[in-house]
Amino acid sequence: MRYHSRSITGQASRANNDYAGATCEGDGGFFVVADGTSRRGSGQLAERFVSGMLAAHSTQMEQGSYPAEPAAVERLLDSILSDFRASLPADQTGVICYLIGLVAHGRLTVAYEGDCSCGIVTLAGAIDWITPPHCKANWRRDRSHCELAQDPARNSVTRYLKINRVPNPDFVCCALDAVVRLVFVTDGFWADLTQAQQSSLLAAPDSDISVGDDDVTWIDVQLGQQD
Repeated sequence: MRYHSRSITGQASRANNDYAGATCEGDGGFFVVADGTSRRGSGQLAERFVSGMLAAHSTQMEQGSYPAEPAAVERLLDSILSDFRASLPADQTGVICYLIGLVAHGRLTVAYEGDCSCGIVTLAGAIDWITPPHCKANWRRDRSHCELAQDPARNSVTRYLKINRVPNPDFVCCALDAVVRLVFVTDGFWADLTQAQQSSLLAAPDSDISVGDDDVTWIDVQLGQQD
């Protein structure tokens, strides 16, 4: 398993409020993206979230592997999120969207709130998104990412993390084939970039690109060998 991560500051941003982190161990891995809003403290909260999740994952691996039963994994991730919120200082401000991806026992488990997304990359470089964003434009949970990208109501996020809100993630779980490629992204990637730009960055991740107003962040993960 190998991964590549990059974050590009948007044109409207004074500071990049996106954060990402990842770690791989053999055929398992833990991946985190967090997108801080423009509210005060959001960038700091996003940074704390990523470092906190990676620390919790390290502790879990020291204690032993993740459970194999999907429901048990979801309960564990729920507990990690609740412990993180409880650990925040009382004066912590800010709002973030987040996504956690865990690869273990041949399965992918995703926990998320907001509009960060996970997709499966096809051999042709296209992305099949598997996490419906939490936003007013998708209140029925039935619209594609391509449709949502054109709807301004997608910017009204309905699920998120902040200090006075109990974490309430949705979970997506699926079996992984022997050869698969995953991408974990903030909405600046899936909504503000065209599909051609997305594919281009996956093919040449360090290439120059002009992004829009929003920060653009992604983690590209390849499991196994690809031709």
